[in-house]
Amino acid sequence: MKAKNLIAILTLVSLFSCDTSKVTPEKPIAGDPLALSELGNTFSVYTGVGGLSVSEAKVSSVGEGISTTTVKISVTDEKLLKWKDTFPYLKNVNGNVAELDIAGRVTTEGIQSVYNGEYFTLIKFDAKVGDKYEGEINGKTVVRDVVSKSETDDYAYGFFDIKVYAIEERGTGLPGLQKIIYYVNHKFGIVGIEAVFEDGSKSKISVFSKN
Repeated sequence: MKAKNLIAILTLVSLFSCDTSKVTPEKPIAGDPLALSELGNTFSVYTGVGGLSVSEAKVSSVGEGISTTTVKISVTDEKLLKWKDTFPYLKNVNGNVAELDIAGRVTTEGIQSVYNGEYFTLIKFDAKVGDKYEGEINGKTVVRDVVSKSETDDYAYGFFDIKVYAIEERGTGLPGLQKIIYYVNHKFGIVGIEAVFEDGSKSKISVFSKN
């Protein structure tokens, strides 16, 4: 009897674990598309990072409210080269040169990435510090945590300052990576991306939309 009870308990636990391990898919956010998500819009990307250069970043397709930005990169940085087999957006890899296809929904209400047909919120523009979003990328549960929100124009953007949200992303499983920090503005979208490595070093790029 005890053995049967133990088997029953273990079965219930395993079923419960399976039910909760899957992140619930998100629905598309509402709002009107931002100008930066329009077909043909281009971005200037400044890496300031040795071993990484971006030759082109352009919205290459738009459909059903989703914009795909194709980014052409060249990588020689040893830390970043370790990501070549696990980075989720890579395509057309040829030696140290590759393209990234990054799909997303970018509206007046927020930004979502789209991976394998599923929406994953990066930020909602009514978010508060402490808000969290969960999604699945490459079969891994990834958490995005809103860690700060500007109350004044305190983030340098070209020749002026703007307000930004800072969102920390953890759980991607990329080799040597501790977290990624996204800096996002309600009008200009993603304006900065910073990789923080397990050894404490950091690499940051700045992004400027033409639109």
